[in-house]
Amino acid sequence: MPNGKEKKTAQPVEQPAEEPITQEPVAAEQPTKEQLMAEMQAAMTANDWKLVSQVSRKIDTITKAAEKAEVDAKRAELDAMSETVKTVLIGAITPLVDSGQLDKADGIWLSYDFGDKAPTVRLMKTTTRTPKAGGGGTGKRFDISTEDMLAKHGEEDYKDGMNFKTAYESNTDKNWRYAIRQKLLKLEGII
Repeated sequence: MPNGKEKKTAQPVEQPAEEPITQEPVAAEQPTKEQLMAEMQAAMTANDWKLVSQVSRKIDTITKAAEKAEVDAKRAELDAMSETVKTVLIGAITPLVDSGQLDKADGIWLSYDFGDKAPTVRLMKTTTRTPKAGGGGTGKRFDISTEDMLAKHGEEDYKDGMNFKTAYESNTDKNWRYAIRQKLLKLEGII
């Protein structure tokens, strides 16, 4: 029926979906270390080593958490004090720096361990020692190569029913081959 006006069909109204009712998960009360120790004793008496292992891990977790909390509390307390210590030290050192007495110094490093050691002061940067150039050992060098000795003594008995050549080729471990070289050097009368 084309009369210019079209009939509108009613659209179904969507109802909001009902929210599923969820319960707040009830936090299980964590056992104390003493309770866990008692549980471990009971598991040990019953020879239930799997349970002993599980309880041991729980005890370890509780212990580590307590130690971490203790260290964090100490660190927070000391961080608050660090500015006070810094201010006092700078106040004491400033007259020396301003006087020019420390012009040749790289800086000032103070170490004051409250243990057995006396306080130390360094005025120069420390440098790392570089290792000697080159690799390998610094052992004695011999004019004869392992290959030459194997050519000469390769068929002689080494140990465990193997000759020198077979033993040398059976393993590429440097310590294994070094031991064979040492035996060959003894055979040659070099060492």
